[in-house]
Amino acid sequence: MSNLSNNNDFELANFNDDISDLNLYLFYIFIFLFSFVTPFLSFICCTFLVVYTNDYKFLKTIPISLTLFFIVINFNRDFFHIGNDLAWYYSYFKNFADYQLGFTSAFEDDLANISLKPTEPFYHLLVYISSKLTNGYYPFYIFWVHCFIYLIPTFVIIQICKIERVSVLICFSLVLFQMLVFYDFGNAYNLIRQQVASSLVVLSFYFMYIKKPKLCFLFAVVSVLTHNSTVLIVAIIFLFCLYNLNYISYKLVFLFTSILSFIYVLAYFSLSGNYEELEDQSRGAIVKLIDFSLFTLSAIVVFLYDSRHRNIYRFLLLFFVALLFSHASLFLPLRFLTFYDSFKWLVYFIFLNFISSKLSAYRYSDFFIFIVSFALSFLYFNLKLTYTSYSYYGQFMDFVFDSPAFYLGINL
Repeated sequence: MSNLSNNNDFELANFNDDISDLNLYLFYIFIFLFSFVTPFLSFICCTFLVVYTNDYKFLKTIPISLTLFFIVINFNRDFFHIGNDLAWYYSYFKNFADYQLGFTSAFEDDLANISLKPTEPFYHLLVYISSKLTNGYYPFYIFWVHCFIYLIPTFVIIQICKIERVSVLICFSLVLFQMLVFYDFGNAYNLIRQQVASSLVVLSFYFMYIKKPKLCFLFAVVSVLTHNSTVLIVAIIFLFCLYNLNYISYKLVFLFTSILSFIYVLAYFSLSGNYEELEDQSRGAIVKLIDFSLFTLSAIVVFLYDSRHRNIYRFLLLFFVALLFSHASLFLPLRFLTFYDSFKWLVYFIFLNFISSKLSAYRYSDFFIFIVSFALSFLYFNLKLTYTSYSYYGQFMDFVFDSPAFYLGINL
């Protein structure tokens, strides 16, 4: 009888967990709908909810609401009609809607004054499916691109922070930095294929982190089939995955990373065409100097003061090696700094956790760190809106009361 009672208690606990998960998913749907009507107000409400409850289960509402807010901002400008690659993204998405020869035939045709690369079929498949399903409704393309670029990396950040038992407010700060600071808000959408591939690279990194090499390899391959430039980054991640599983030493990983970076640069110069004319102008010298300084200081933290996250720095060091090799070119730093944007939060992960641990004697230390992070993130984001080369027709506050619902039925 006692065994039967224990089994019943176990089944009841599982049933309650299922109900709790269902309620949470329904809550996320509600937040999405609320954000669709008034994204910034939704973000403010979710912020109060997370701060008040200090509960990880509500933290994913933050990137959901902010992503809808970003969509509103991009609807208020000519961004998706002008720019280097944007006109091409727009044209061939629209052209796919009326294309009758099937997906595979598209690689042999000229859909938008440029041939589709057969070595990057995954991104083109996403565009093909979304165009066919919506009859070329371009706002839907804008929607899923935003979700892909922002939700996947931030959900990974939240999951890793939760596993590492990082303070909720420290994790919240990392999410804000990732969404508002690290990505170049203008250039991120001029490099849509690479940003989509970057999100898949982040997924590969996540499965490396939780020691699931098969899934790590799977998303590594998918990212390369989305944008071929990821091949070196995912090779580094997979090498680090082998090191993480104790199959090879870190010295070998470092050596292979250096060799592969050299080969990558040689291959680039043999295949680059006129890319060298597109010198990276997305980041000024000051931003690069700040990034390098923080990268160097994080080494001091992990090797002299806090060894808990030393492996994170070892991974970042491999990234830095590849970045050094990329500077043999004028254009390649744009590629690698864009990938680095997806992992820059790891440097801040080291710093914020170190600061939090040093201030742990003070009751509201994490809240203070969060408030400072919140203010700096939005200040920097507003500066990006103001000084970017793209016209947004307003500053941050001009979009606070705007809503995606206002643009329903509008096709671009």
